[in-house]
Amino acid sequence: MSTTVYGEGIPRGSFARVSETFTVPCPELLFLELASVMDRAALELLGYELCGTFVRDATNPRTGGVVHEVAPLTNVAKIKGYVRSCRRVKGRERALAALENVRDNAWSAMEALVALVLVRPLEDDGFGIRNIELNARELIGRELRPWVTNKARVPDISLGDLPVGLNYDGYGHLDLSSIDVERLEKDELKAALARVREKYVDDLRRNRELLASGRIVLPIVAEDLMELGGLDSVVLEAVIAAEQLAGASGETGAATRRALEQPHAARRQRLIWSLYPWAGGISLGNY
Repeated sequence: MSTTVYGEGIPRGSFARVSETFTVPCPELLFLELASVMDRAALELLGYELCGTFVRDATNPRTGGVVHEVAPLTNVAKIKGYVRSCRRVKGRERALAALENVRDNAWSAMEALVALVLVRPLEDDGFGIRNIELNARELIGRELRPWVTNKARVPDISLGDLPVGLNYDGYGHLDLSSIDVERLEKDELKAALARVREKYVDDLRRNRELLASGRIVLPIVAEDLMELGGLDSVVLEAVIAAEQLAGASGETGAATRRALEQPHAARRQRLIWSLYPWAGGISLGNY
């Protein structure tokens, strides 16, 4: 165990008192303190967690359970402002550099992983697609609105420079395997299957409505991250789809094609495997 004593250099209000004998750092100071000890990519994933609506398991953040639909603890702008206000504090420049690859409002750990790989520069084993938004509400086209239930839809990741979005559909998305067919009564089984079907239908309608409103959404599945070159294929498909729809893909297309060259593609796959929540990965420290 180590202790850091701050005599000066950090703003007032940097600690919250939990009890008479126990205090914790604010999220912004936590990010700054960890900047000097965590692997850079893992630190960036932590940023997505602090600025997102999911929480990893405290004792086993790599492969433990994840809680969803919680309020963000902070946002990228607040962390940047806090770090910049600190003087002569270890990890300051490293924290600011890491924040360039963090985006607000990730709703899941896997969505955050995909977003991080998209925005990281080529020299840091990413695609260099900087202009993305996470879970941004997109209004359905005016003509279509009277005919649909939802007046807006939310793709997981929107590529700002292309009419394309990405949705991560992991193992738990349409989780038929969790339905205990042997144990459930007939009516319970019917209801469980109906809930899965309802989600499946809503996904299809979302994709149709967004496409009619000018954005095509491509799904990403867990296998795309685990298989060699899987995410590369999805991102290239997104670029090609944009070119078919809009006639060009601009710098995003050029950046993607540079990223597909070797040795970038091999290094990026190793990065994905190192961040993926599986016991066989090469860990980047204790995160």
